[in-house]
Amino acid sequence: MAGSYNHVVSERGRLLDSTIMHEQLDTFGDVWETIEELFGMIWLLALGDPDRVEWARTHIQAGIALSPGYEEEV
Repeated sequence: MAGSYNHVVSERGRLLDSTIMHEQLDTFGDVWETIEELFGMIWLLALGDPDRVEWARTHIQAGIALSPGYEEEV
C-alpha cells in the first residue's frame, strides 16, 4: 500500500485535484492508509483533546483559509 498525506498534497502543500488524487490512491487500502495517517495527524495536533478536534471539525473553512489552498488541475 502506498497511501499517505504526501499522496494527497503537492510539493507546495496544496490539496491535489481529485482526479490526480484518484490516480495516487488506486486501492481502498491506499485510501485507508491515507485516512489513518491524517487521523493520527489531527489527534497529534490537537494534543489528544477531543474538544480541539471537534472545534477544528466545525471550523473547516477557517483551516482551509490558513492552508496553501488547492493545486490547480493539471
